[in-house]
Amino acid sequence: MNETVANDAIETVEENVTFIGEIQKIWGIIVDAFTNNLFEIVLGVLVIVLFLLFRKWLSKNISNIFAKVFKKNPVVGAGIRTSVQDPLKTFFFIFGFYVGFLIMGPPDSVVVGINRIFRICNIVLIAWSLANFTPFLTSMVIKMEETNKRANAVAIKFIANLLKILIIALSVVVIISELGYNITGLITGLGLGGLTFSLAAQSTASNLFAGFSIVSDKPFDVGDYIITPSVEGTVEDITMRSTRIRTIAGTMIVMPNSKLIDEAITNASRMNSRYIDMTIGLTYDTDSAKLRNCIEDIKEMLNAHPEVLDDRIVVVFSGFSDSSQDIRIIYSMNTKALDPSLRIREDINFKIKEIVEKNGASFAFPSVTVYTGSEEA
Repeated sequence: MNETVANDAIETVEENVTFIGEIQKIWGIIVDAFTNNLFEIVLGVLVIVLFLLFRKWLSKNISNIFAKVFKKNPVVGAGIRTSVQDPLKTFFFIFGFYVGFLIMGPPDSVVVGINRIFRICNIVLIAWSLANFTPFLTSMVIKMEETNKRANAVAIKFIANLLKILIIALSVVVIISELGYNITGLITGLGLGGLTFSLAAQSTASNLFAGFSIVSDKPFDVGDYIITPSVEGTVEDITMRSTRIRTIAGTMIVMPNSKLIDEAITNASRMNSRYIDMTIGLTYDTDSAKLRNCIEDIKEMLNAHPEVLDDRIVVVFSGFSDSSQDIRIIYSMNTKALDPSLRIREDINFKIKEIVEKNGASFAFPSVTVYTGSEEA
Protein backbone atom coordinates (compact mmCIF):
# COMPACT_ATOMS: atom_id res chain seq x y z
CA MET A 1 0.00 0.00 0.00
CA ASN A 2 2.73 2.43 1.00
CA GLU A 3 4.79 1.39 -2.02
CA THR A 4 1.89 2.22 -4.42
CA VAL A 5 1.43 5.67 -2.92
CA ALA A 6 5.14 6.32 -3.21
CA ASN A 7 5.17 5.29 -6.90
CA ASP A 8 2.22 7.59 -7.64
CA ALA A 9 3.98 10.47 -5.93
CA ILE A 10 7.16 9.84 -7.92
CA GLU A 11 5.19 9.78 -11.22
CA THR A 12 3.44 13.07 -10.34
CA VAL A 13 6.76 14.75 -9.57
CA GLU A 14 8.24 13.47 -12.85
CA GLU A 15 5.22 14.85 -14.82
CA ASN A 16 5.56 18.24 -13.14
CA VAL A 17 9.26 18.34 -13.88
CA THR A 18 8.57 17.48 -17.52
CA PHE A 19 5.88 20.22 -17.79
CA ILE A 20 8.19 22.80 -16.20
CA GLY A 21 10.90 21.78 -18.60
CA GLU A 22 8.62 22.32 -21.61
CA ILE A 23 7.68 25.78 -20.32
CA GLN A 24 11.35 26.62 -19.88
CA LYS A 25 12.06 25.53 -23.46
CA ILE A 26 9.21 27.70 -24.85
CA TRP A 27 10.32 30.64 -22.77
CA GLY A 28 13.87 30.13 -23.97
CA ILE A 29 12.70 30.21 -27.59
CA ILE A 30 10.75 33.45 -26.95
CA VAL A 31 13.75 35.03 -25.21
CA ASP A 32 16.08 33.95 -28.02
CA ALA A 33 13.71 35.33 -30.65
CA PHE A 34 13.35 38.59 -28.74
CA THR A 35 17.12 38.82 -28.24
CA ASN A 36 17.89 38.06 -31.88
CA ASN A 37 15.26 40.55 -33.16
CA LEU A 38 15.70 43.16 -30.44
CA PHE A 39 16.89 45.82 -32.87
CA GLU A 40 13.99 45.17 -35.29
CA ILE A 41 11.44 45.27 -32.45
CA VAL A 42 12.78 48.52 -31.04
CA LEU A 43 12.91 50.05 -34.53
CA GLY A 44 9.36 48.91 -35.27
CA VAL A 45 8.05 50.41 -32.02
CA LEU A 46 9.92 53.63 -32.78
CA VAL A 47 8.32 53.84 -36.23
CA ILE A 48 4.85 53.31 -34.71
CA VAL A 49 5.43 56.04 -32.12
CA LEU A 50 6.73 58.49 -34.76
CA PHE A 51 3.69 57.99 -36.97
CA LEU A 52 1.37 58.38 -33.97
CA LEU A 53 3.05 61.66 -33.03
CA PHE A 54 3.23 63.18 -36.53
CA ARG A 55 0.06 61.85 -38.19
CA LYS A 56 -1.84 65.15 -37.69
CA TRP A 57 1.05 67.18 -39.07
CA LEU A 58 1.45 64.89 -42.08
CA SER A 59 -2.28 64.84 -42.90
CA LYS A 60 -2.56 68.64 -42.60
CA ASN A 61 0.42 69.36 -44.85
CA ILE A 62 -0.51 66.80 -47.50
CA SER A 63 -4.09 68.09 -47.65
CA ASN A 64 -2.73 71.63 -48.03
CA ILE A 65 -0.64 70.41 -50.98
CA PHE A 66 -3.86 69.30 -52.71
CA ALA A 67 -5.33 72.76 -52.12
CA LYS A 68 -2.24 74.39 -53.70
CA VAL A 69 -2.32 72.05 -56.70
CA PHE A 70 -5.90 73.16 -57.44
CA LYS A 71 -5.20 76.81 -56.69
CA LYS A 72 -6.90 77.90 -59.91
CA ASN A 73 -10.09 76.15 -58.79
CA PRO A 74 -10.40 76.94 -55.07
CA VAL A 75 -13.71 75.08 -54.72
CA VAL A 76 -12.06 71.81 -55.81
CA GLY A 77 -8.98 72.48 -53.69
CA ALA A 78 -11.00 73.26 -50.56
CA GLY A 79 -13.18 70.21 -51.18
CA ILE A 80 -10.23 67.83 -51.53
CA ARG A 81 -8.46 69.31 -48.50
CA THR A 82 -11.57 68.93 -46.32
CA SER A 83 -12.36 65.47 -47.69
CA VAL A 84 -8.96 63.83 -47.23
CA GLN A 85 -7.69 65.43 -44.01
CA ASP A 86 -9.39 63.07 -41.52
CA PRO A 87 -8.92 59.93 -43.68
CA LEU A 88 -5.22 60.80 -44.05
CA LYS A 89 -4.88 61.14 -40.30
CA THR A 90 -6.34 57.65 -39.89
CA PHE A 91 -4.19 56.33 -42.76
CA PHE A 92 -0.93 57.39 -41.10
CA PHE A 93 -2.12 55.85 -37.84
CA ILE A 94 -2.70 52.50 -39.60
CA PHE A 95 0.38 52.86 -41.82
CA GLY A 96 2.60 53.34 -38.75
CA PHE A 97 1.44 50.05 -37.23
CA TYR A 98 1.72 48.32 -40.61
CA VAL A 99 5.33 49.38 -41.21
CA GLY A 100 6.25 48.81 -37.56
CA PHE A 101 4.97 45.23 -37.56
CA LEU A 102 6.72 44.45 -40.85
CA ILE A 103 10.03 45.78 -39.47
CA MET A 104 9.65 43.49 -36.46
CA GLY A 105 9.91 40.52 -38.86
CA PRO A 106 6.78 38.44 -38.18
CA PRO A 107 6.32 35.01 -39.82
CA ASP A 108 5.23 34.88 -43.46
CA SER A 109 1.74 33.64 -42.55
CA VAL A 110 1.27 36.67 -40.30
CA VAL A 111 2.59 39.02 -43.03
CA VAL A 112 -0.08 37.75 -45.43
CA GLY A 113 -2.80 38.57 -42.92
CA ILE A 114 -1.31 41.99 -42.15
CA ASN A 115 -1.13 42.85 -45.86
CA ARG A 116 -4.77 41.88 -46.36
CA ILE A 117 -5.92 43.95 -43.38
CA PHE A 118 -3.90 46.91 -44.64
CA ARG A 119 -5.46 46.69 -48.14
CA ILE A 120 -8.98 46.52 -46.65
CA CYS A 121 -8.24 49.56 -44.47
CA ASN A 122 -7.06 51.45 -47.57
CA ILE A 123 -10.29 50.61 -49.39
CA VAL A 124 -12.32 51.92 -46.45
CA LEU A 125 -10.24 55.12 -46.27
CA ILE A 126 -10.60 55.77 -50.02
CA ALA A 127 -14.37 55.26 -49.77
CA TRP A 128 -14.43 57.62 -46.77
CA SER A 129 -12.57 60.32 -48.74
CA LEU A 130 -14.83 59.95 -51.77
CA ALA A 131 -17.95 60.09 -49.60
CA ASN A 132 -16.64 63.29 -47.99
CA PHE A 133 -16.05 64.81 -51.43
CA THR A 134 -19.53 64.07 -52.84
CA PRO A 135 -21.17 67.32 -51.56
CA PHE A 136 -18.39 69.40 -53.17
CA LEU A 137 -18.64 67.42 -56.40
CA THR A 138 -22.43 67.83 -56.51
CA SER A 139 -22.20 71.56 -55.76
CA MET A 140 -19.82 71.97 -58.72
CA VAL A 141 -22.26 70.19 -61.02
CA ILE A 142 -25.26 72.15 -59.69
CA LYS A 143 -24.48 75.82 -60.08
CA MET A 144 -25.34 77.77 -56.93
CA GLU A 145 -27.45 80.64 -58.17
CA GLU A 146 -27.97 83.51 -55.75
CA THR A 147 -31.74 83.41 -56.25
CA ASN A 148 -32.10 79.69 -55.58
CA LYS A 149 -29.48 78.73 -53.00
CA ARG A 150 -31.90 76.91 -50.70
CA ALA A 151 -33.28 74.74 -53.50
CA ASN A 152 -29.80 73.90 -54.76
CA ALA A 153 -28.68 73.05 -51.23
CA VAL A 154 -31.49 70.45 -51.02
CA ALA A 155 -30.53 68.99 -54.40
CA ILE A 156 -26.86 68.82 -53.39
CA LYS A 157 -27.72 67.04 -50.15
CA PHE A 158 -30.03 64.59 -51.91
CA ILE A 159 -27.67 63.66 -54.78
CA ALA A 160 -24.66 63.53 -52.44
CA ASN A 161 -26.48 60.96 -50.29
CA LEU A 162 -27.20 58.83 -53.36
CA LEU A 163 -23.52 58.98 -54.35
CA LYS A 164 -22.48 58.01 -50.81
CA ILE A 165 -24.74 54.94 -50.95
CA LEU A 166 -23.20 53.95 -54.30
CA ILE A 167 -19.64 54.42 -52.97
CA ILE A 168 -20.38 52.35 -49.86
CA ALA A 169 -21.95 49.57 -51.96
CA LEU A 170 -18.95 49.41 -54.30
CA SER A 171 -16.56 49.42 -51.32
CA VAL A 172 -18.36 46.49 -49.72
CA VAL A 173 -18.13 44.54 -53.00
CA VAL A 174 -14.37 45.24 -53.28
CA ILE A 175 -13.78 44.25 -49.64
CA ILE A 176 -15.71 40.98 -50.11
CA SER A 177 -13.59 40.27 -53.18
CA GLU A 178 -10.42 41.08 -51.21
CA LEU A 179 -11.45 38.56 -48.57
CA GLY A 180 -11.39 35.87 -51.25
CA TYR A 181 -15.09 35.36 -51.88
CA ASN A 182 -16.49 34.85 -55.37
CA ILE A 183 -18.61 37.95 -56.06
CA THR A 184 -20.46 36.34 -58.98
CA GLY A 185 -21.39 33.30 -56.94
CA LEU A 186 -22.37 35.46 -54.00
CA ILE A 187 -24.63 37.64 -56.13
CA THR A 188 -26.21 34.54 -57.70
CA GLY A 189 -26.76 33.02 -54.28
CA LEU A 190 -28.38 36.20 -53.05
CA GLY A 191 -30.65 36.45 -56.09
CA LEU A 192 -33.73 34.99 -54.40
CA GLY A 193 -33.07 36.93 -51.23
CA GLY A 194 -32.55 40.11 -53.27
CA LEU A 195 -35.87 39.54 -55.02
CA THR A 196 -37.61 39.11 -51.68
CA PHE A 197 -35.90 42.20 -50.31
CA SER A 198 -36.80 44.26 -53.38
CA LEU A 199 -40.46 43.30 -53.04
CA ALA A 200 -40.40 44.29 -49.38
CA ALA A 201 -38.62 47.56 -50.17
CA GLN A 202 -40.98 48.70 -52.94
CA SER A 203 -42.33 51.50 -50.78
CA THR A 204 -38.85 52.77 -49.93
CA ALA A 205 -37.78 52.61 -53.57
CA SER A 206 -40.87 54.50 -54.74
CA ASN A 207 -40.24 57.19 -52.11
CA LEU A 208 -36.62 57.40 -53.24
CA PHE A 209 -37.50 57.92 -56.90
CA ALA A 210 -40.27 60.34 -55.94
CA GLY A 211 -37.76 62.30 -53.88
CA PHE A 212 -35.42 62.43 -56.86
CA SER A 213 -38.32 63.68 -58.99
CA ILE A 214 -39.05 66.44 -56.45
CA VAL A 215 -35.41 67.52 -56.41
CA SER A 216 -35.07 67.49 -60.21
CA ASP A 217 -38.46 68.99 -61.19
CA LYS A 218 -38.56 71.36 -58.18
CA PRO A 219 -42.34 71.79 -57.78
CA PHE A 220 -41.42 73.36 -54.45
CA ASP A 221 -38.35 74.24 -52.43
CA VAL A 222 -37.49 74.39 -48.74
CA GLY A 223 -39.28 77.42 -47.30
CA ASP A 224 -42.17 77.36 -49.81
CA TYR A 225 -45.79 77.33 -48.65
CA ILE A 226 -47.62 74.53 -50.44
CA ILE A 227 -51.25 73.38 -50.53
CA THR A 228 -52.29 69.82 -51.42
CA PRO A 229 -55.54 67.89 -50.88
CA SER A 230 -54.03 66.24 -47.78
CA VAL A 231 -51.62 68.80 -46.29
CA GLU A 232 -50.96 72.54 -46.19
CA GLY A 233 -47.96 74.32 -44.73
CA THR A 234 -44.35 75.42 -45.10
CA VAL A 235 -41.75 72.95 -46.40
CA GLU A 236 -38.96 72.61 -43.82
CA ASP A 237 -36.91 69.73 -45.23
CA ILE A 238 -36.76 67.36 -48.20
CA THR A 239 -35.05 64.02 -47.59
CA MET A 240 -34.55 60.92 -49.70
CA ARG A 241 -37.67 59.31 -48.27
CA SER A 242 -40.01 62.05 -47.09
CA THR A 243 -40.80 65.76 -46.97
CA ARG A 244 -41.35 67.59 -43.68
CA ILE A 245 -44.07 70.23 -43.68
CA ARG A 246 -44.88 72.67 -40.86
CA THR A 247 -48.59 73.50 -40.73
CA ILE A 248 -50.16 76.81 -39.69
CA ALA A 249 -51.01 75.19 -36.35
CA GLY A 250 -47.31 74.55 -35.78
CA THR A 251 -47.47 70.78 -36.09
CA MET A 252 -44.95 68.84 -38.17
CA ILE A 253 -46.23 66.50 -40.88
CA VAL A 254 -43.85 63.96 -42.41
CA MET A 255 -45.20 63.20 -45.88
CA PRO A 256 -43.87 60.24 -47.92
CA ASN A 257 -42.47 61.54 -51.20
CA SER A 258 -44.36 58.99 -53.30
CA LYS A 259 -47.71 60.13 -51.87
CA LEU A 260 -46.87 63.82 -52.12
CA ILE A 261 -45.74 63.69 -55.74
CA ASP A 262 -49.00 61.97 -56.79
CA GLU A 263 -51.13 64.87 -55.49
CA ALA A 264 -51.93 68.22 -57.07
CA ILE A 265 -49.53 70.70 -55.46
CA THR A 266 -50.28 74.41 -55.23
CA ASN A 267 -47.14 76.39 -54.49
CA ALA A 268 -48.43 79.57 -52.88
CA SER A 269 -44.91 80.97 -52.51
CA ARG A 270 -44.48 81.21 -56.28
CA MET A 271 -47.51 83.40 -56.81
CA ASN A 272 -46.79 86.90 -58.02
CA SER A 273 -49.70 88.09 -55.89
CA ARG A 274 -52.59 86.77 -53.82
CA TYR A 275 -55.61 86.24 -56.05
CA ILE A 276 -59.05 86.51 -54.45
CA ASP A 277 -62.27 85.33 -56.08
CA MET A 278 -65.29 85.67 -53.83
CA THR A 279 -69.07 86.00 -54.11
CA ILE A 280 -71.46 87.86 -51.82
CA GLY A 281 -75.23 87.52 -51.91
CA LEU A 282 -77.78 90.28 -51.27
CA THR A 283 -81.42 89.63 -50.44
CA TYR A 284 -84.08 89.69 -53.16
CA ASP A 285 -85.75 92.76 -51.66
CA THR A 286 -82.66 94.78 -52.69
CA ASP A 287 -83.77 96.88 -55.67
CA SER A 288 -81.70 97.48 -58.80
CA ALA A 289 -80.54 100.96 -57.75
CA LYS A 290 -79.15 99.75 -54.43
CA LEU A 291 -77.52 96.78 -56.18
CA ARG A 292 -75.82 99.08 -58.73
CA ASN A 293 -74.66 101.45 -55.99
CA CYS A 294 -73.12 98.56 -54.02
CA ILE A 295 -71.28 97.35 -57.13
CA GLU A 296 -69.91 100.80 -57.98
CA ASP A 297 -68.88 101.58 -54.38
CA ILE A 298 -67.08 98.25 -53.98
CA LYS A 299 -65.25 98.76 -57.28
CA GLU A 300 -64.26 102.30 -56.25
CA MET A 301 -63.05 101.06 -52.85
CA LEU A 302 -60.87 98.36 -54.42
CA ASN A 303 -59.36 100.81 -56.92
CA ALA A 304 -58.45 103.17 -54.08
CA HIS A 305 -57.11 100.50 -51.72
CA PRO A 306 -53.28 100.74 -51.42
CA GLU A 307 -52.80 96.97 -51.08
CA VAL A 308 -54.87 95.99 -54.13
CA LEU A 309 -53.30 95.73 -57.58
CA ASP A 310 -55.18 97.68 -60.24
CA ASP A 311 -54.30 95.29 -63.10
CA ARG A 312 -57.41 93.18 -62.52
CA ILE A 313 -60.39 94.29 -60.49
CA VAL A 314 -63.78 92.75 -61.34
CA VAL A 315 -67.05 93.54 -59.52
CA VAL A 316 -70.15 92.33 -61.40
CA PHE A 317 -73.73 91.23 -60.80
CA SER A 318 -73.07 87.57 -61.53
CA GLY A 319 -76.54 86.02 -61.26
CA PHE A 320 -79.43 84.77 -59.22
CA SER A 321 -79.14 82.07 -56.58
CA ASP A 322 -81.92 80.33 -54.70
CA SER A 323 -81.80 82.82 -51.85
CA SER A 324 -79.72 85.76 -53.10
CA GLN A 325 -78.67 88.13 -55.86
CA ASP A 326 -74.96 87.43 -56.27
CA ILE A 327 -72.10 89.89 -56.74
CA ARG A 328 -68.82 88.36 -57.84
CA ILE A 329 -65.67 90.17 -56.65
CA ILE A 330 -62.21 89.46 -58.09
CA TYR A 331 -59.01 91.28 -57.12
CA SER A 332 -55.31 90.70 -56.43
CA MET A 333 -53.22 91.83 -53.49
CA ASN A 334 -49.65 93.08 -53.80
CA THR A 335 -48.36 90.46 -51.36
CA LYS A 336 -48.01 86.70 -51.54
CA ALA A 337 -47.31 86.12 -47.85
CA LEU A 338 -50.14 84.45 -45.97
CA ASP A 339 -50.39 86.55 -42.79
CA PRO A 340 -50.34 89.99 -44.47
CA SER A 341 -52.87 88.78 -47.07
CA LEU A 342 -55.25 87.69 -44.32
CA ARG A 343 -55.10 91.14 -42.70
CA ILE A 344 -55.66 92.86 -46.06
CA ARG A 345 -58.60 90.61 -46.86
CA GLU A 346 -60.12 91.31 -43.45
CA ASP A 347 -59.90 95.05 -44.06
CA ILE A 348 -61.52 94.72 -47.50
CA ASN A 349 -64.29 92.50 -46.10
CA PHE A 350 -65.11 95.08 -43.44
CA LYS A 351 -65.25 97.81 -46.09
CA ILE A 352 -67.57 95.67 -48.27
CA LYS A 353 -69.88 95.12 -45.29
CA GLU A 354 -69.95 98.87 -44.57
CA ILE A 355 -70.80 99.61 -48.22
CA VAL A 356 -73.69 97.15 -48.21
CA GLU A 357 -75.05 98.58 -44.96
CA LYS A 358 -74.60 102.21 -46.17
CA ASN A 359 -76.68 101.51 -49.26
CA GLY A 360 -79.51 100.02 -47.22
CA ALA A 361 -79.02 96.49 -48.52
CA SER A 362 -78.78 93.25 -46.57
CA PHE A 363 -76.75 90.09 -46.95
CA ALA A 364 -78.78 87.04 -47.85
CA PHE A 365 -78.74 83.72 -46.12
CA PRO A 366 -80.27 80.41 -47.21
CA SER A 367 -84.00 80.62 -46.67
CA VAL A 368 -87.25 79.15 -47.97
CA THR A 369 -90.49 81.13 -48.45
CA VAL A 370 -93.68 79.10 -48.11
CA TYR A 371 -96.90 80.50 -49.59
CA THR A 372 -100.19 79.20 -48.20
CA GLY A 373 -103.73 79.84 -49.37
CA SER A 374 -107.22 78.31 -49.37
CA GLU A 375 -109.20 77.15 -52.31
CA GLU A 376 -112.78 78.49 -52.73
CA ALA A 377 -115.41 75.87 -52.19
